[in-house]
Amino acid sequence: MRPNPNWKIRRRYVGASWAIGAVMIFFGALAVWGDRMAAGELITGGVALITLVVGSYIGGAVADDHLQKRRNPDGED
Repeated sequence: MRPNPNWKIRRRYVGASWAIGAVMIFFGALAVWGDRMAAGELITGGVALITLVVGSYIGGAVADDHLQKRRNPDGED
């Protein structure tokens, strides 16, 4: 089965979102050591971004499989 080009584009967005979330967490950790006020917001925002992107990506894949009537290749439901 050949991957749909739409999923290739979505994977780029997921990767970019992961990178942005990781950078937010990294700079938030640096801000903690510098006693900056926005450290908690950066870390919370980075974790929330990654969580939302992963949840949406998995939910979208499940919905797409269901709508396309694809079955699990392992034979399990």
